[in-house]
Amino acid sequence: MSRPSSILPRTSTLLLLVVLVLGLALGVVWLLTAQRQSETSREALQQLQARSSRIAQLDTLLVHVLDAESGVRGFINSNNPVFLTSYQDGRAVVDKSLAALKTSEWENAAQRSSLDQLALLIEARWKVMTQALEQGALPKADGPTGGIGKELTDDIRSIILGLRAQTVEQMNATIVASFDRFAEARGTNMVLGMGVLVLLLAIIVLLYRQDRLRDRLAALLQSENTRLQAEVEARTADLSNLATYLTNTREAEQERIARELHDELGALLTAAKLDAGWIARKLPADAMAPLRDRFDRLLDTLSQVISIKRRVVADLRPPLLADLGLIEALRSLAQSGMVGENEGRIELDLPETLPELPADVSLALYRIAQEALTNVRRHARATKVRLQLATGPREIVLQVEDDGIGFDPSVERLNRHGLAGIAHRVQMLAGRLDIASRPGHGTRIEARMPLSAATA
Repeated sequence: MSRPSSILPRTSTLLLLVVLVLGLALGVVWLLTAQRQSETSREALQQLQARSSRIAQLDTLLVHVLDAESGVRGFINSNNPVFLTSYQDGRAVVDKSLAALKTSEWENAAQRSSLDQLALLIEARWKVMTQALEQGALPKADGPTGGIGKELTDDIRSIILGLRAQTVEQMNATIVASFDRFAEARGTNMVLGMGVLVLLLAIIVLLYRQDRLRDRLAALLQSENTRLQAEVEARTADLSNLATYLTNTREAEQERIARELHDELGALLTAAKLDAGWIARKLPADAMAPLRDRFDRLLDTLSQVISIKRRVVADLRPPLLADLGLIEALRSLAQSGMVGENEGRIELDLPETLPELPADVSLALYRIAQEALTNVRRHARATKVRLQLATGPREIVLQVEDDGIGFDPSVERLNRHGLAGIAHRVQMLAGRLDIASRPGHGTRIEARMPLSAATA
C-alpha cells in the first residue's frame, strides 16, 4: 500500500514539472516572438519616417525651385525687389534639401544617379535665373519646348516626381509587409496564447489532483495513525489491567500467605516451643543434664524461627499499616535498617495526622516507600536518605531523596523493575510520578496521589 502511494505523488510531480517546463518554453518563445515583432515594427517605422522625410525634402526642393523661378519672373516684369526674396532665400533651402537627400539611404544606385542628375539640373536652372536677372529679361522661348529654362524646370519636376513616386511605392510596400508581419505575429500569438492557456489549465488540473491526493494521503495517514493510536492505547490498557490484576493478585496472595504463616505456622512454632519447654521442665535433672545444651539450642532456634516468621509476615503484609496507620508503618520501615556504606540513618519528615485513606492507597504509598528504600540500599551507595510525606489541598505527596551515585533516567535499562512497579502503582491511583536524578548527584522520587482518588 505504501509503494503505490509513494509512486502516485512522484508521477504527479513529474507531470507537473514537465508542464511547467513546457510552459516556460512557450513563454520564452512568446517573448522572443514579441521581441522580434517589436524590432521589425521599429525598423518599419524608421523606414517610413526616413522615406516620409525624403518625400518632404523632395516636395520642398520642387516648391522652392518653382517659387524662385516665379520670383525672378515677377521681378523682371515689375522691377519690384519683393519678388527676389524667394530667389535669394530659396538657394539656401534648396542646397540644404539636396544635402539631406544625399545623406538619405537610397535603395538602389539608379536613385542616387537620379539625385546627382537633379543636383546638376537645379544648378543649371539657377544659373539661367541668375543670367536673366543680370540681363533684365527672361530668355526667349526657342522652339516648341519653351526654351532652356522651361526644359530645365520640366526635367527637375520629372526627376523629383519620379523619385517621389518610387519612395511612395516603397512606403506602400513597407506598410503592406508590416501588415503581413502583423497578421503572422497575430496568428503566432494566438497559437502561443492558446498553448499557454492549455498549459495553465493543465497546471491547475495537476495542482488540484495533487492537492486532492495530498488530502487523501493525509486522511489515510491520519486514519492509520488513529488506528495505531487506538491499538496502542488498547494494548497499553490491557497491559495496565494485567499489571493491576497481577499486583492485586500478588497483594492478595501475600496477605493469604502472611495470614497462614501467622495463624498456622505461628501457632505450630509457639506450640513446639511450649512443648520443648514443658519437656525440659518435666525431665529429671540427672536425665536433663546431658540434654541441656541441645534443649537450649532447640529453644533458641524456635525463637529465631518465630522472629523470622514475624519479619516475613511483616514484609508480606505490614501489621502496623492496618493497626496504627501509614505514618507509624513508614516510621517502622525507616527504623528497620541502615542505609549506605557509612550506616547513615533515614531522616523522616512525617505529618502528625493524615486524612482517612483507603487501604489500597495506604498500601500503595507504603509499597512505594518500601521499594524506593530497597533501591537505595541496593544501588545508591548513599550516606543520607530523606523520607517525606505531606498533604496538600488536593493531593498527598510521598518523596524519597538520597545523596547516592544517581543515574540517567533517559537511558533505558532492563533491570529497573522496581521503578516500573512504583510507576504502575502511581498510575493505578491516577497519580503522578516524578523521578529526578543524574550521575553523581543523587536521586529524588516523588509520587503525587490525588486526594479525590484517595478518599473516594
